[in-house]
Amino acid sequence: MISVITICYNERDSIRGTIESVLGQTYHDFEYIIKDGGSSDDTVSIARSYEKAFVEKGIKFRLITARDKGIYDGMNAGVAEACGEWINFMNAGDEFFSNDVLEKVFKNRDWSGTDLIYGDMAEEEFGELHYFRKCPELIEERMPFSHQSVFVRREELIRHPFDLKYPIGADYNFLLTLNDEKKKFSDSGVLVGRVSKTGTSSVRLKDTFIESIHIRRTHGIPQPTDDELKRKMWWIDLKQFGMDHFPGWLKYVIRKVQRTVRGQKKV
Repeated sequence: MISVITICYNERDSIRGTIESVLGQTYHDFEYIIKDGGSSDDTVSIARSYEKAFVEKGIKFRLITARDKGIYDGMNAGVAEACGEWINFMNAGDEFFSNDVLEKVFKNRDWSGTDLIYGDMAEEEFGELHYFRKCPELIEERMPFSHQSVFVRREELIRHPFDLKYPIGADYNFLLTLNDEKKKFSDSGVLVGRVSKTGTSSVRLKDTFIESIHIRRTHGIPQPTDDELKRKMWWIDLKQFGMDHFPGWLKYVIRKVQRTVRGQKKV
């Protein structure tokens, strides 16, 4: 069985899309857990209104609401309540790409010997969808795939809960930990979901960069010298200024050039 977990906090405008993408799955051997961080808007009542629809489809539904220390603390709490062999995090604002995602990943497929399954993800920005740059071979340099595209064995998340000292990159730290242990990662070849390019790691470039350096150092991965880091920080500060102050049309043009250089294809 699979456990799909959604973490949310004051997400009244986005929670419906996420829930409905889960509810619409044609593969029903899963449970759905919503972990709310103590929302003050009507996120909880919206989530609760879907319980009957899940039950009618024979899907176990649980809504947990309690204050937490942020998204990764909420994810750890969701894992503690989960019963599935495989865990997927499809958090508020994210959606499965199609109704047959779980069926494509799990029906008549043997994942014995695999510790983590990953797939493709569509990033939405400026009204367009492009594939996330999936590159497991570069895991020591950057996030190898979107965490929303991942199905990981629950036992690994129990042994290695997300480290809360990394508020942005705890998922990257987790992946590096499994990589250090030579766990087997397998590509499902499935376009799993769609995410918006407005997440913290996409917006807070400097904080994300600094934290990723700390994470890689913790795993014994050689990092740039202090002088090299200063030069990189200058470039990141420039990019952050552009994100904060450039007009939308200019940011779109810059992003289009970046995607062309990187070879990111449209979905």
